[in-house]
Amino acid sequence: MSDLESLMKEVSRSVQTDARRRNLLPEIQARLERLDVQSQQAQRAHGTWRLSLVGAALCAAGIAIFVLRPSAISFAVDGAGAGRTGAVGERLAASDSAPLAMRFSDGSQVTLPPKAQAHVDALDAHGATVAIEEGTVEVSVIHRARTRWEVRAGRYHIRVTGTRFSAGWDRRTDSLTVTMHEGSVEVTGPGMKAPARVVTGQRLRANDVTGETDEEPTVVVEDSTVAARAPELVEAEPEAPVVAEPAPEVEAVAEKTIAPTREIERRGGVHTRRAPVAMPTSKLALADAEWRSLEARGRFKDALAAAIRDGFDDGCLRLPADDVVKLGETARLAGDFRRAEYAYQAANRRFTSATPPTAVYALGKIAFDQHRDYVAAAKWFGLYVKRFPDGKLIREASGLLLVSRIKAGDNVGARDAADSYLRSFKDGPYAKLARDTVSH
Repeated sequence: MSDLESLMKEVSRSVQTDARRRNLLPEIQARLERLDVQSQQAQRAHGTWRLSLVGAALCAAGIAIFVLRPSAISFAVDGAGAGRTGAVGERLAASDSAPLAMRFSDGSQVTLPPKAQAHVDALDAHGATVAIEEGTVEVSVIHRARTRWEVRAGRYHIRVTGTRFSAGWDRRTDSLTVTMHEGSVEVTGPGMKAPARVVTGQRLRANDVTGETDEEPTVVVEDSTVAARAPELVEAEPEAPVVAEPAPEVEAVAEKTIAPTREIERRGGVHTRRAPVAMPTSKLALADAEWRSLEARGRFKDALAAAIRDGFDDGCLRLPADDVVKLGETARLAGDFRRAEYAYQAANRRFTSATPPTAVYALGKIAFDQHRDYVAAAKWFGLYVKRFPDGKLIREASGLLLVSRIKAGDNVGARDAADSYLRSFKDGPYAKLARDTVSH
């Protein structure tokens, strides 16, 4: 068999495999039949079999390019009664009480919390461009070869390859906040001579001064969790995601309690905060703190309000592990899952060698139930199973790990979780699902 014939057969196999997946095989076969007739006619007319073979190869290659050409990703809108395919340029606004999610065909997701507004500016085969109109959005981009995503807010551009972060835009003050959960991004815009790189555990704050004013745009990159913590409390970095951005009210309290830093570096127009100085003990640490008595009486909303007033954010960065988890439980039972997540993640980050099991499990539940982020949920439940094999919630965590991996499309991981579950809980509530997963 000649090299040219081998090439044609390889092209044919590639084309047919992808064509079956995209239901284009009948069209391809019809084209190839017409090609065969044309080749026979050319052979009879000119006796040039080799030339017709070259023509066939070129045609088949052209068909392959047509069939295998990557198509633009798409996205669906989910939440607040929606459940449909989204369109470029369509303005999306979350309701006052429920989030809205944009789920992209490449596995990425952008979630709009209540009242947030955004739209998709562009879609192509490698990613999307999302513009924030108002509020804070949660972004989770799946990294693949040639991933190219961008998030825009005002005159700022956030370049993304694969990561998890939140981006908030206040159009009244032209202020941007980027908080990194995992990975890194590069931000460009007013006040930056060079792109500002923001990595896991950091937060960027930028303010675009517009109109007739002598003020200059400001950009500050700081540690989102250590900036308010005394040096003696800083422990080793954890394996798990870092503290999420606190709610606006919490942030306001934190701004009042965080002490000035000892040194501020300026690189490429971007300020970087370093070496925070110690602060006085949080009011929440007092034995007779109001939030404690309210929490003990089951008045969780009142307890949370008291904790916010006395420095919820600061307390999460200073109190002992049990109290930080209790703050998280108070927020969760009060229905404020964002603050609950902030407290649980603070506990996980600060007490790496002795992470409270409740915090790890609760983070998995919030990711699973509230965010529907099954990749993150699987990570937390997997962390629980690994660190606390004798924990009180091990059976439930093992089952939810299995479900999370199934929902995340991790078939290999799901089979591993199913095998492990059946070895430990062969009669457990997830045993049937585990057996079905193993048998497929």
